[in-house]
Amino acid sequence: MLVKQALIDFFERNDIRCIFQLPGIHTLPLNERLSHQKNMRIITCRHESDMIFMAQGYAKASGRTGVLLVTAGPGLGNIVSGCMEAFHDDIPLFIIHIDVETSELNKGILHGIVEPENIFSRFIKKSYRVIDPTDLPQVLQQAYEEAGSGRRGPTLISVPHTMFGKEISGIAPVHKQIDASDPVPKDRKEGDIRTFLHTFAELLKTKTNPIIVGGAALMTENASLALNDICRNSSIPFLSTTGGKGVVREDNPYAFGNIMRKGVVRDILTSSDLIIAIGTRLRDVDAGRRGVSFRELVHIDIDDQWMDKNYAARLKFAGNVEEALLGIKRIMERKVFRWDLEHLKTLQRQEEARLALSAPGYAVMKCIRDSIPESTTIACDLNIPSYWSEYYLPVYLRNSFLMPRGVSPIFYSIPAAIGARIARPDRPCLALCGDGGALPTLSEIAVMKQYNIPVVIFIYNNNSFAILEDAMIDRYAIQGFMNLRNPDFVKLARAFDIKAKRTKTLKGLARIFRNDVTWDEPFLIEFVHPVSPPPWRNQKNV
Repeated sequence: MLVKQALIDFFERNDIRCIFQLPGIHTLPLNERLSHQKNMRIITCRHESDMIFMAQGYAKASGRTGVLLVTAGPGLGNIVSGCMEAFHDDIPLFIIHIDVETSELNKGILHGIVEPENIFSRFIKKSYRVIDPTDLPQVLQQAYEEAGSGRRGPTLISVPHTMFGKEISGIAPVHKQIDASDPVPKDRKEGDIRTFLHTFAELLKTKTNPIIVGGAALMTENASLALNDICRNSSIPFLSTTGGKGVVREDNPYAFGNIMRKGVVRDILTSSDLIIAIGTRLRDVDAGRRGVSFRELVHIDIDDQWMDKNYAARLKFAGNVEEALLGIKRIMERKVFRWDLEHLKTLQRQEEARLALSAPGYAVMKCIRDSIPESTTIACDLNIPSYWSEYYLPVYLRNSFLMPRGVSPIFYSIPAAIGARIARPDRPCLALCGDGGALPTLSEIAVMKQYNIPVVIFIYNNNSFAILEDAMIDRYAIQGFMNLRNPDFVKLARAFDIKAKRTKTLKGLARIFRNDVTWDEPFLIEFVHPVSPPPWRNQKNV
């Protein structure tokens, strides 16, 4: 068969349902074949930097590997920041790069770059280059499985466009995609989990106030059920990292939200005598930068890459986190610890009531949460409402809170929301943007309109890069240096034939969400509001 048909067969064998692309002259032979596919969505984006965030939103919301098709030279270069984010946030992406013919590079051919894969060497799980057409099926399968195995992340395969018309003699055998819950360390001994659980059980005998901190690697149904049983039956508080929001319903009596919060959460951390951190890397951005400290730590993660980097662990285990969690569940049976969860919940409700009166950012976040379906997928940029949501917004479903916490890029929420809505058409989807982050990505509302992707875009417009404005005022007493000149966002949306409304009040915002937004068509809300402090500066008096 021809190489281009081998690619189509690979997509079909692996049940790849959606591909994000921005075509170029080199991708056209493959585009011709893709145009005949009836059981696959081909989403043509307006910019590659948005395309890779769409694929990330799809991957996060679905739990599957996001697939994107990118052309050579500047097309590949435009996905760099998105690849950084995916690598540092453990997001499985499969990047198919349609390259130039290497032997022609010395002639100055169109989009020709020498060894373009090297651009990604520090933030890619693995890159592959196909030299012999016969190797293509096997290399495709290997690269795809690598993205979704172990600590997930992006992989890249380069295929010269001149190979499309060549024939190959056969196809690789069908392989099962490796699941992220499979044990990762290749040298792991059979007795490791037993040794760890035995040591953990002995350590727990002297503890009265343990807590569990959960991260993104627990985002599975089995982990959620096990955590619910452990925390509810043994009276253990559960805290999450940002990546772990939604692992369990945050209105559960044992769930107290993001570990970065102060007030009751900081009191819980101070009063605990054992932190059991599961499925989280405990990077500085996850906890350390907000002054979170632990007395004694048990650290369980997919591998040991991040262990002892920011917090020294008394006991640690690298491998299958679900297996470790189920072992902990067995050890915890019939144990009840000293926490008064009902009292802590009462104190936290009082704390949040004070915030609603004193912190404008919290009030905006609460208005949004109270006005949208609890099943809504929320994709955040780095802006005031998103930071308040990161800390305080209750999340009720797995894979429904998306925030770029790998390298923290801006320009994320609109394309990520589009990808998430494609992945989960059964869930409403909200892009939570600032005015600075929204404008460069608003071209993608053309994609929303073209493919009828019903994302609701919320733009918090304070005519500035508000986080930077707040920092400039706080650190240097300089005001207005981060001001922006914005368009009329409502008119801009309507130019794309998308409904839009503007408001300046919380009552008006709630009314738009409840009366105008239907969630089955694209909609844009512009909320005009002054710059307000972020949560880490507004928690001093909670």
